Amino acid sequence: MTKNLKKQSFSIDSRTFSTSRDLIITNTGSGKKVLFLVSFHPIENRDSTYDQLAQLIEDLHLLASHRSNLKNKDKISGRMAGIGFRGGYEKGKTVGKPADANPPLNPFSLLFWFATSRTYAVRKTLELDQSLQEKLPDHNRFIADQIRRFSPEAYEGNKKALEDFGIPSWSDKQWESCKNDPEPICSNVIVTSNDFSNKPHCDTDKNLFTYGIFSYINRSTGTPTLPPSNTLGHGLRFPEYDCNIDFGSTPGIIEVLWKSNDIEHHTIGPPDKLKTTRSTTHHGCSFQISHRSLSNSVTD
Repeated sequence: MTKNLKKQSFSIDSRTFSTSRDLIITNTGSGKKVLFLVSFHPIENRDSTYDQLAQLIEDLHLLASHRSNLKNKDKISGRMAGIGFRGGYEKGKTVGKPADANPPLNPFSLLFWFATSRTYAVRKTLELDQSLQEKLPDHNRFIADQIRRFSPEAYEGNKKALEDFGIPSWSDKQWESCKNDPEPICSNVIVTSNDFSNKPHCDTDKNLFTYGIFSYINRSTGTPTLPPSNTLGHGLRFPEYDCNIDFGSTPGIIEVLWKSNDIEHHTIGPPDKLKTTRSTTHHGCSFQISHRSLSNSVTD
């Protein structure tokens, strides 16, 4: 793939995966520079990997729906929430989980907490958060295996960064130390939905590669579903190489591992036929070790 030679963008969609569901995309045919690796899991051909990815997407969607809509200088539209080490995604926050994310563990404090919580709905939300949190270590082990399958180098680099700086894993229940997770791989997860789009940018994260998962989902349950239309125009774009990974024309779950620090990228907002409806939205999540995490771990 050569820079800016094609008038029509090179689109990666379901047709691109006709011979293989795992692709390595390079900047030229000679493969001198790997831009990203991508795997496609069709919704009509489910297997155990698809099912594990689907369960992860459902749980992240529910957790993210209980988190605040984050601001970002590159964000244009949609919703963006963070899960994991707060210092990685919230400016001015250095440690811990969002306020009231879990009730106290002391039984007397717990009784008082339930008695004084604002509403029944708040208590149910916190109970759901706590039950979802219990599942995160298993999700983390699965994600670690997926990243290692894509690139052992990326896996080892992420793990070493967390260990060197003592940054807690995104799946750590208390977000206290990387030692609490036997296989730390990232500090936080950014979850996007509701017609999310942003400006072209390069990341400043510690991890050279970012791992992302993308799928259309049911807005209530987070279950992966078919796109509302088989239409081009909504996807992860690499403008320097005029290349898009199209979401609408790739019905299923997409995994991407890309050099987010090296290669300018952004999410293109959807055309009308792919916009969020009452029942459907597009889900994206990226697993990162942000520069802010490292800064906060050093200054704390």
